[in-house]
Amino acid sequence: MRFSILPVLALAGTFTSVLSAPTPEPLAIERRAATQASIIQSLITTVVPSLSALNATAHTVTPASAPAAIALAEAAAKPEIAAVVTAFSASTAQIKALKTTRDTTAIATRQATVPLGVLLGELVADVLAAVDALLNSLGLGPASGLLAPLGPALSALLLALELVVDDLLAAVETLVNDLLTGLAAGLILAK
Repeated sequence: MRFSILPVLALAGTFTSVLSAPTPEPLAIERRAATQASIIQSLITTVVPSLSALNATAHTVTPASAPAAIALAEAAAKPEIAAVVTAFSASTAQIKALKTTRDTTAIATRQATVPLGVLLGELVADVLAAVDALLNSLGLGPASGLLAPLGPALSALLLALELVVDDLLAAVETLVNDLLTGLAAGLILAK
């Protein structure tokens, strides 16, 4: 039976290249994602009463209602939309502030959070339900003026969260590239 040291060196080279490669601190990225998830959770808690009030207001009128009733519904919806936009802006500012600071959240807290994607899905679904109710009840004309500030505020919030996704993708890409490089080197040496 013949023993060759080359496959052992190739396997060791694979693990060494993966372990020695610099990575963009995945734990710090996960902590930042958890902090952002808590900000979004807080945002949802803040905007749900306003979105519920918008839904209730929307159900009081129809496009065929009297102009006075539609004007009252618009007047009732304006402060609620302003509250939602203000909450979006405040959360966006908090998330942007995270980009420049390091978070030292405990691992237990990080593991207890709901995934960021689930929270964003819930937030967007709630906002779209309120928008749909307003569009159906007030009609496109009156509702479009009311809802104009909501779109840019939601877009700014989602763009602020983009860096978490970019950081996670960079970490995964670095790990996979290093693993594949080490594996290729090991296969070449094993031949």
